[in-house]
Amino acid sequence: MKDSEKKMSINWEQIRNEEYPSIKKNNLTYFLHAGASLMNKSSYEMGMDYFTKMFNYGDIDHEKFFMELEEVRKLISEYINVKPHEIAFLINTSSGIAVAAYMFREEKGEVLYPSIEFPASIHMFKRLGYPCKKIDDKGGIYLVESFNNYLSSKTKYVVHSHVQSFNGFKQDLYELGLFCNDNNLINIINSTQAFGAFEIDVKKSNIDILISNALKWLGCGYGVGIIYIKKELIENYQLPFTSWLSVDDPFAMDNENVNVIQKTRSLDTLGGCPNFASLLTLKGGLILVKHKIGNGNLQAGVKEIQKRIINLTSQFLDEIQAFNFNIITPIDVHYRSGIITLEHPNAKKIHRYLTRNNVFTTLKRYPKSSKDTLIRFAINYYNNSNDIERAIKVLKSCRHLE
Repeated sequence: MKDSEKKMSINWEQIRNEEYPSIKKNNLTYFLHAGASLMNKSSYEMGMDYFTKMFNYGDIDHEKFFMELEEVRKLISEYINVKPHEIAFLINTSSGIAVAAYMFREEKGEVLYPSIEFPASIHMFKRLGYPCKKIDDKGGIYLVESFNNYLSSKTKYVVHSHVQSFNGFKQDLYELGLFCNDNNLINIINSTQAFGAFEIDVKKSNIDILISNALKWLGCGYGVGIIYIKKELIENYQLPFTSWLSVDDPFAMDNENVNVIQKTRSLDTLGGCPNFASLLTLKGGLILVKHKIGNGNLQAGVKEIQKRIINLTSQFLDEIQAFNFNIITPIDVHYRSGIITLEHPNAKKIHRYLTRNNVFTTLKRYPKSSKDTLIRFAINYYNNSNDIERAIKVLKSCRHLE
């Protein structure tokens, strides 16, 4: 083995044990990552360090907190290939979608969106009166080549999750970006179910707005929203939310000054004081990916995580074939993420049985159904083959599958 290959060899079990000690301590088989990951130790320690400083010194070091905020911005810009000033921090994904919907409210063209799109992605657009049109799937897949069938002279926006929370379908962002560019559409991506787990290059993929949070695949806890807005959009549209920190020299406390800096970062926490605790946990999670997994390269770290997740989901799909589940997740690697959703008429009883045996999954239903018939397994990089084998063993002993 070459020296370069040795350097990139990742000890996943060591990372699991060091960064997620609660797995062993609490005997967890944890597949709830599409809801929220366990918080990793790197994030936890940075968050606790902030609380310790506030407990002991209050606001004495507030300037250092703002400096650390810029370090977080740089890490994200490294990941998704943008300039740091093109990124702002909000409180969750919904707040980012609200920013996008309000930003274009004077130009309420038609919005295209997948039929199983997560409600947060489209809620505010509908509330503000945008005409919205669903795109139908084909076997759980949304082929970009079929989107032309939904275009009209009024179509102006595409709102699309990188990975669908419902069935784990992962869109080809490059193909979608080409489609939006060819049809002069504004491309708005909800990256919540992919952020930190799959490669994202907003420049290559022609993404105009990208929105996410940090509580799912990165394992950084609640309280962080992330938004990227293309520079040209900031220059051509009015920023929808701003406040005293959105201007030059805000600490002059000049209440006559409403000359907002026309950069995405002006939107940080809607222009007010940042949620430092959560943002510092985000810093911890990103540093973990960059240094412990990526050997100093954040994009390389995400790429390794992506490969790891696909390998684990492949193992799970191989094992689950022995059961009489209907797999509603696209199996093709090109369209697969870390989410595997299974359908069974006894899903509720099976889910309860899994939970009683410390195998944690999500019980779901079809949007128009009154019965829970779906179980979602969300597999992250710190899961391992033993987790999958344990889940399979428990399923084999479940009488509701007989």
